[in-house]
Amino acid sequence: MLNTKLYLSVLGFCLIFTSSTIAQENPNPVLDSSNNNNFVPVNILPPPEASVTINQDPKIKMLLDIKAKMEKNGDFSDRYKIQLYYGNLNKANEIMKSSKESFPQWDSSIQWETPNYKVWMGNYRTRLEADRALKEVHTVFPSAFIFKPEKNKS
Repeated sequence: MLNTKLYLSVLGFCLIFTSSTIAQENPNPVLDSSNNNNFVPVNILPPPEASVTINQDPKIKMLLDIKAKMEKNGDFSDRYKIQLYYGNLNKANEIMKSSKESFPQWDSSIQWETPNYKVWMGNYRTRLEADRALKEVHTVFPSAFIFKPEKNKS
């Protein structure tokens, strides 16, 4: 026990002596410019950029392309069309050819309904869009009208 007290007192004396000599050499270490070697320079780097890798079946891209095409064609939604003609096949082919020449911006198609054929043009999202087109179409086909085709319940 006496040995332990002796060691502790010697250690305390050494610490006091060391700190007093350091304090005499450099009374204000923070303001002293010669003490710059005590600091370690720190380089702050920007954080690395995150990256995400998506592994997906290539068929998903194909299905999304098909869906986009079907939406464009109006297979999923209610669309308006303009009917140009209702009658026999020969006249329907003539009307369709004439409509493609007069209005190439809109697709024309022939639909068959027993026993006659119909010539439909366009695929308009809104009634307003269809009305604007009908105004142009009436210059060539005065009997044309707007309608909304019934969806097939198959």
